[in-house]
Amino acid sequence: MNTDSETLTPCCAIARRIEVPDPRPLDGDGDVVGAAREADRRRRRLLDGVTDAHVHLWPDAIYRALWRWFDEHAWKIRFRANAEETVSALSASGVTRAVSLVYAHKPGIARSLNAFARQLGDAHAGLVPMATVSPEDSDALDIVREALGPMGLRGIKLHCHVQKTPIDDPRVIAILRECAAAGCPAVVHCGRAPASDAYGVDTHLICEHTRCERVLQEIPTLKLVVPHLGLDEFEPYLALVDRYEGLYLDTSMACAEYFEQRIDWRAIEQRSERVLYGTDFPIVPYEYDRELRVLARRIEDDRAFERIVRGTSAALWPT
Repeated sequence: MNTDSETLTPCCAIARRIEVPDPRPLDGDGDVVGAAREADRRRRRLLDGVTDAHVHLWPDAIYRALWRWFDEHAWKIRFRANAEETVSALSASGVTRAVSLVYAHKPGIARSLNAFARQLGDAHAGLVPMATVSPEDSDALDIVREALGPMGLRGIKLHCHVQKTPIDDPRVIAILRECAAAGCPAVVHCGRAPASDAYGVDTHLICEHTRCERVLQEIPTLKLVVPHLGLDEFEPYLALVDRYEGLYLDTSMACAEYFEQRIDWRAIEQRSERVLYGTDFPIVPYEYDRELRVLARRIEDDRAFERIVRGTSAALWPT
């Protein structure tokens, strides 16, 4: 997306929409065992006090631009409000801690987005504010050092699709080295999906999982969170988790049983110490608690469920 603060426009003249289904209702699907497991965990209050490790809190103008872009190229965003109202909605849903993400869709705006994230973090004790930077910023490393140093932000968020830059680009590697040096996690959407021609880049070309592995080999001390469980390369990313102790995956949208591709729930449960519950809220086309409810139904072991919805995030971003 080539963008300014008010408009998000595709780079190519003809853009394919992201192919997604209408949300399938969870209730009434005949899953008696899963529904009973969810009800039991709700009764024991295991769905309260969760950490959402993937929340987008934006200035108003960028929210409006995102709504327009998604209306044209992807799904219908259900919840449309400002950042303060979004925080209130999270709190009302039982979230006590949330990792707040922004990303710079063009050079020159990272500092203002970082200041916005810092302001929200100061206003809400339950937020873990993350910074961003554009790989095209001429002073990118200064921006990162400022954000992770004096500003006290808790990591860096990058988006390979939007920024049209693979994770193993030398400019990105330099940014990630700064994260590792500061002991701060990086959240990088380097998986291939969900994708659209409207991004103006071939995400299968720039986001293949082997690029992520090159970075993990290059920076062994990096703590890297890959959103969406690495959609649509679930198995390769789970294999990378087994090989690299600094790699984590968040569940955002991948565990909502929304996209056609399904996951191996047992494999997720076995790696619960490296999996974080995250939603992508409010940029989702279904009820906020859908993903949490699916996890409550599909993850069989209580300890694994608790790690996914609270513990793994707490280890990455301690209070």
